[in-house]
Amino acid sequence: MYRKTHGNFAPGEQKKRDYEWKFEPNDHVFGYAEKKVLNGAAMALQSERLEEQYPKTTIVMKTVEDHKAVTSDLLSKSKNLGQGQTERGPNFVHGVKNIQGKDPWNAGRCIHGEPNTQDVKADKDLGFSIKPNCRNVVRNEGDINRSFGIPTIRKDIPNKDFRSVADYQNYGDEPEAVDLLFPSNYSEIGIQETDFRSPRTREEIRLLFEKVGYSYKIGKFNAMYNRAKEIAGSEDDRVSVRHFQIVISEMHSLE
Repeated sequence: MYRKTHGNFAPGEQKKRDYEWKFEPNDHVFGYAEKKVLNGAAMALQSERLEEQYPKTTIVMKTVEDHKAVTSDLLSKSKNLGQGQTERGPNFVHGVKNIQGKDPWNAGRCIHGEPNTQDVKADKDLGFSIKPNCRNVVRNEGDINRSFGIPTIRKDIPNKDFRSVADYQNYGDEPEAVDLLFPSNYSEIGIQETDFRSPRTREEIRLLFEKVGYSYKIGKFNAMYNRAKEIAGSEDDRVSVRHFQIVISEMHSLE
């Protein structure tokens, strides 16, 4: 019942249509049977052993080949027009020669031309504006070395104590491009290079280096601090961390 209503056939079960076969359908196989190939692996590795790999010689009429030689285009050869071919040699070229005489005019001369000494000289107005009202003419002797325009780093105006978010001016206190490409090793913990170069008092330097394990007696510390002032050229009794590090590399092992 379910076979008729739902097409519920068992796996591999044939549908019986009550045909009168001339053979036993349970044993018969439909379709085209392929030719069995022996030594398949050997032929796959050595395909030249197959007879089908070599073209068979086919004998055709000479008139057919003569017709192909006249009507077909041959590879890298001129077409046979049936007028006979004379021996012209391998260097023969059809058409008119593009080089006439001993002074050839080629593509290079078309691009570069034939400039003389006067043509290759620099123009007299090279480096000067020739447009009216756009010439930066120096009117005063003091403006010879003057740079016109607004500088990128605004050192001509005072730096503000409190910077606004909308202030896009660069006052020279911003990090350089090299600091962005190669940041300091201490930038991950919030310490910038300016912290190492900022001038600090004697007591600040002593406390900072004591916290990192560089504790000295008062006499040796004062001698090292004075040496750092000498290197930095300080006049207000303040040095930076960098200058004191230089002194440590010089006087740390001294007693």
